[in-house]
Amino acid sequence: MLFLMHGLAFELFFKILWLHKSYSITRIFNMKAVIIAAGEGTRMRPLTYTTPKQLLRVCGKTLLEYVLEALPAAVSEIVIIVGYKGSDIQKFLGDEWRGKSVTYIWQERPQGTAHAVSLAKDFLQGETLFLAGYADDIHGAEGVGALVAQGRPCFMVAEVADPRKFGVIVTNTAGKIVSFEEKPEQPKSNLVSSGFFVLPIEIFDYPVPPRENGEEYIPDRVVKMMQDGYEFYTERSTQWIPIGYPQDLEEAEKILCPKK
Repeated sequence: MLFLMHGLAFELFFKILWLHKSYSITRIFNMKAVIIAAGEGTRMRPLTYTTPKQLLRVCGKTLLEYVLEALPAAVSEIVIIVGYKGSDIQKFLGDEWRGKSVTYIWQERPQGTAHAVSLAKDFLQGETLFLAGYADDIHGAEGVGALVAQGRPCFMVAEVADPRKFGVIVTNTAGKIVSFEEKPEQPKSNLVSSGFFVLPIEIFDYPVPPRENGEEYIPDRVVKMMQDGYEFYTERSTQWIPIGYPQDLEEAEKILCPKK
């Protein structure tokens, strides 16, 4: 009888552990990164008529290079989701970045961030967590490193004046996400996803229907996972310079390489 009780106790323990989706901190020493670089950069026109947004330059360095430089040493391999002018990105970067192998996967047409990440499913086989991010903003490496060091599903966040064009996040006092909405008309907070996130591999088990614009968004999958007991946390950005319009390049240069 005692043996049976112990067996039931262990079973209950592992069931609770699975429900709350605990992750081993040792995973931070070997993590793959998915970089989304498939967008057309329509708001950056006319610059993006000839150059993909990710290869536009700030202080002589491409946006893609800034993103890759922010990756922590824990990242062992990189996959880049490309689309619009993807061959230019592939030619520029090649198959290696500072000792990390680089693989390219093509998104044939814009279908949203969740669809883009899902294209890397085979690349991520065997992983528990992976890092993902967008290839067209500038981030502080310290923030990305702290994000990965949490060793659990987590979104890098920052506060903005107008959150309506971002994924808007509400957290509890422990930094756990309790609400996540993509581009809401009436935001519940000024806290937004700033473009890097650590996701559990189970994100691929939570497909969502596309929105009216035909795109699938990561927050929609995260909300479904939270309803099943998954927990997602936050990490504050140490630096985030969004690049959405041509004038943002000049503003970024004022910050990163001001003229003396």
